[in-house]
Amino acid sequence: MRPPSLIVRRWEVDACKFHDREIALQKMLAEAEAALRLSVIEDKVQAALNDLARLKVVEQRLEEGIAYFAARSNRLVGSQSIYLGDHTAVTFLKNGLRILIDTRSMDVGVHLLTLGEWEPNYMALFDSLLKVGDTVLDIGANHGVYALHAALAVGPRGKVHAFEPNPRLARLVDFSLKINGFGGYATLHPFGVSDAAGIARLVFSDAFSGGGAISADQPHAAQKGVECNLVALDTLFADPRFSVDVVKMDVEGHEGLALRGMRRLLERSPNVKIMMEFGSEMMARSSVGARETLNMLREIGFKMWRVGSGGELDAASQEMLLADYHTIQNILLARDLPRIFD
Repeated sequence: MRPPSLIVRRWEVDACKFHDREIALQKMLAEAEAALRLSVIEDKVQAALNDLARLKVVEQRLEEGIAYFAARSNRLVGSQSIYLGDHTAVTFLKNGLRILIDTRSMDVGVHLLTLGEWEPNYMALFDSLLKVGDTVLDIGANHGVYALHAALAVGPRGKVHAFEPNPRLARLVDFSLKINGFGGYATLHPFGVSDAAGIARLVFSDAFSGGGAISADQPHAAQKGVECNLVALDTLFADPRFSVDVVKMDVEGHEGLALRGMRRLLERSPNVKIMMEFGSEMMARSSVGARETLNMLREIGFKMWRVGSGGELDAASQEMLLADYHTIQNILLARDLPRIFD
């Protein structure tokens, strides 16, 4: 039989062990409760983050919706068209500039009056080529949309020269440039651009103003037309210090003659970019056809890209362009691909 003192001591040891186990168990329970609380907190935090993510999506969609409707409602509320009489209206482009419109124009004019833009994808490419201080030529300005975009982009440090031989449209472009405050550095020249000075017949339709063209044929009784003055840009800009950065040209088949008349200007403009229409069938009516025009451009050192319907560029060879005889193609000419497309 063990002595009472040993039994008491054993009880004391067992009591200590039990106490230690009780403390350990309480600690485990406390840790478990803490972990459970942490898990609950984490779930709540994750739920809050999910709600926040959904709110951000809603916020983004609201912002997109506000921008979408603002762009359209602004034209209705603060940018309405006003008829001025004599087939003339004033309206606003999407970029906020004012422009005068011939209301008989069912192609260019009706787009500007109802949408505030013309050839948006082509215009986006044109805008991307412009920078502050550039010198820009708009050859075949029509209502002057490209000239206005150019004047806004290049600012007073730049220069814009717009050429439009149709006297009616030329007056509208001149007025549009001036009412937007661009008169100090944007100039309207009421001439057609060719390879030499002279007088030619411009045939056009008031209803389809975008199709006016210098006629090489005898005038037809059914064709509306006027005599217009022609100018060669190498003569107009004879100063060897004058160079150009961007050219937009839309002259309905007269491109070869226009380019021939500005060859020296293009040769001394190493960074010039030219956006123009190219149509072999259309150019066949001129004394400088499509192949001769491309040969001249290649001699000057230009490379060619076709402009897609979305404004994208695809490298084009001379034979590729000539192969689509009946198609009017939009092309970009430059000595090197502009950096924005690298």
